[in-house]
Amino acid sequence: MAISIPAVKSELPRARPSAALGRLDLYAGIQGILHSWSGFPALSELMRVLPTLDVYVAGGVLRDTLSQTGRAPKDFDFFVDGPSLDSILGPLRSHGTITFGPFGSPRWFPFASKDTYADIIHVRNFYNGLTRCDNMTDVLRQFDFTANAIAVNLRTGQTMDPLNGIEDITRRIMRGVRFDYPDEPISSGHPISRPSVLWFRLLHYAALGEMNIEPVTLSWLYRNRIFKRDLGYFSKIFFPPDPRSMFVYSNDQ
Repeated sequence: MAISIPAVKSELPRARPSAALGRLDLYAGIQGILHSWSGFPALSELMRVLPTLDVYVAGGVLRDTLSQTGRAPKDFDFFVDGPSLDSILGPLRSHGTITFGPFGSPRWFPFASKDTYADIIHVRNFYNGLTRCDNMTDVLRQFDFTANAIAVNLRTGQTMDPLNGIEDITRRIMRGVRFDYPDEPISSGHPISRPSVLWFRLLHYAALGEMNIEPVTLSWLYRNRIFKRDLGYFSKIFFPPDPRSMFVYSNDQ
C-alpha cells in the first residue's frame, strides 16, 4: 500500500533551532572561507585585471555558512558576468585544469587545490531548460530550492536573496523554487532528466540539513516518486543521496 503524505511527513528529521547568520554577516563569513582556499588568489587576481567582471558565489557554501554547519567546502559555485566566458577561463587554465560537469558547465581544479573544485557558470549562459538569464536575479529565480537561491557579489559584498532563502534556512524549511523544468536530459552526455535530478536533490539536501519539507514541495516529491528508478545513475554522476532521504516513495513501487 502506498504511503500517505501525512505518514511521509511524520518521518522527516525533526528540525532543530538554528542560529543562522544574517545577510549582513554573510559576506564576512564567506570571505574567511574563500581566503583559506588555495584557488582564491587566482580568482581574486582575475577580478583585478578584469574590472568589469562580477563574480557571485552561490549554492552550498553559502547554505552551510548560514547554517553554521562547520563543514569544509568540497566545491564552490561561481557565477560570472561581464566579459566572455573564454576570457575568464583562459587565465584560470594557467592555474589549474578545466573539465566539464554533468550539466556541461566548466569545472576548474586549481593546481594548488585538486580536491576542491569550482564550477564556473556564466550568468548569460545559464540554462536549465527554462528561459535564458540576463542577470544574477534571473539565475536565482531558476534554482532548485530557496535555501540554495542565495548569492554574494564578491566585488561589492552585496547579498542577493530574492526568494527569502535565508529565512527558510533559519527555519529549516525545504522549499522548491519551481517544478516546471522540462522533461529532458540535463545534457547530451547524461540522459537523466532535469525533474529527476531535482527530485533527488530536494530529498538529499532536506535530509542532510535536517529540514522540514513544506507541503507543496512534499506533494510534488511524492507524486513523482517514480524517479527513484534513477537512483543508481544519479549516484554515479552526482553523489549517493543521503540514506535518510529515501523515505518518500512507497514500498510497492
